[in-house]
Amino acid sequence: MQATARTYLIAIAAALSLIVAGVAVSTISQAVAETSSSVHVQARKTVKVQKTKQRTAKQRKADRKACNKLTKRQRKNLRKTLKRSYLTKAQCNKQIRKMRVILQNPSSPAGNHGYANPAVFGLSANTEADFSATESALGIKAGVVGVFTDFTQPFPTYQADRAKARGAELMISWEPQVAGGPQIQPAYSLSTIIAGNYDSYIAQFARDAAATGRPVFVRWAAEMNGDWQVWATGFNGNGPGDYINAYRHVVNVARAAGGSNIKWIFNPIVSYVGSTSLRQLYPGDAYVDWVALDGYNWGSVKPWGWQSFTDVYSMGLAELRSVAPNKPLAIAEIGSAPGARKAAWVTDTFAKARAAGVRMMVWFDHNKETDWRLTSDPATAKAAKAAIKDNNWTTGGNQHTTDAALDLQSVRFSRRSEVPPHAPQPSHQQP
Repeated sequence: MQATARTYLIAIAAALSLIVAGVAVSTISQAVAETSSSVHVQARKTVKVQKTKQRTAKQRKADRKACNKLTKRQRKNLRKTLKRSYLTKAQCNKQIRKMRVILQNPSSPAGNHGYANPAVFGLSANTEADFSATESALGIKAGVVGVFTDFTQPFPTYQADRAKARGAELMISWEPQVAGGPQIQPAYSLSTIIAGNYDSYIAQFARDAAATGRPVFVRWAAEMNGDWQVWATGFNGNGPGDYINAYRHVVNVARAAGGSNIKWIFNPIVSYVGSTSLRQLYPGDAYVDWVALDGYNWGSVKPWGWQSFTDVYSMGLAELRSVAPNKPLAIAEIGSAPGARKAAWVTDTFAKARAAGVRMMVWFDHNKETDWRLTSDPATAKAAKAAIKDNNWTTGGNQHTTDAALDLQSVRFSRRSEVPPHAPQPSHQQP
């Protein structure tokens, strides 16, 4: 009996030893595994930090180059934005980095809008046939139709009806001039508009706009900060403050005539050396519903050569946001010259525009100074189609969809009791 008990106890002790040994082995194995994993994680972190430092160093170098390339006018605008009389290299670098974040990082809080809001793709073209050909080549319907008209033409009712039939919004570039004429047109100086010389015409234009029963975007006297327009400050008898007063006068007359469905767009060209400060031109939030920019990559057409979306738009976006930070943003004219890099430029632009908070972009699909069109070559057309879809741009075909994307559901307008007779079809072409 004692021998049996002793044997039993020895067996239990042996079993316990094995269990303890097993636990120890398991513990040691687990510790080794955790240590190995920790080493691998730390190694990955080290590599990531090194790569980040390399990227950061490259970005800093690129920022310094960007600052060195700034023109005197751009530096002046930066000083105004920063409210400093002198701009150091460090301050310049900091501002360039901020712009880089806005334009390259959609999820960054600095970008403000990011991809949080929808955005609509649009087109302007020379003719109805050209417009349809581009849509067909892309396999995509435009959500905005851009047209041009001057002060000798009535409201483009035909184009409004065509936009509605396409399931798209209408954007009108309304220009106080005789299109195709010289820059000096005294009959259309801003002082004549302020004096009321065109009030009856403006009122009828607004009534016809209201009669469409649809929201209408109007970019009145766009690119006003340039020096080539009839309405430019310092030309055609236009003095400081005249643009603001003329813009307000047009809006007041149109609203009084019932044009409550018109969405007014303040639309400069991107900032450049010698452009008029937007603070001298902005008519005030009460007179502006949207803000927009025009800008192009001229490629070999201009001496400054090929430019990215960031090169073209960063300074203009910064200046425009400084005067109207809370207004929805559009790009009303954009395009790129032909070249081996055009397809990549288009891909980058549709992504960067979304990242910059652009809510509406109307491609200038014309073969004018150069071939700006998205269909200028098969590679560009393919890139455009993919970029529009990949970056979730809202397209046309259903006005309920574009209305919702552009917050137009609550736009108020007079009921269309009678459709005015169709005037001869105005041209789409850019004057």
